Amino acid sequence: MAKYIKATKAVADYLGVTADRNRTADGNYLLWQADVARFPGDTISERAAYAGGVDLSAQAARQETDGTDHPAKTTLPPWLQPDDETTTEETTADETTEEETATGKEDNL
Repeated sequence: MAKYIKATKAVADYLGVTADRNRTADGNYLLWQADVARFPGDTISERAAYAGGVDLSAQAARQETDGTDHPAKTTLPPWLQPDDETTTEETTADETTEEETATGKEDNL
């Protein structure tokens, strides 16, 4: 039986399938079984969970695209979350770090 995998936009972007897959009413994407075949796991449910998603029947997938009172929950998988050590703030060319100042690298900007 065919299954669909509801996953976040970030996962669909990672797979490069956003242009080819249906969106759900809550802004997520419906992936195909083949899309998650590269993920670890022995079953579609395990691969969907690895992607932070959930596997759905064709009928449930249709309800997700039409809109439902109880949409299936998705999460951003840990492997797509930013590292704790990196910052999400953008730096400007005028900003230099203490390390750059100490090593003279600010002259190379």
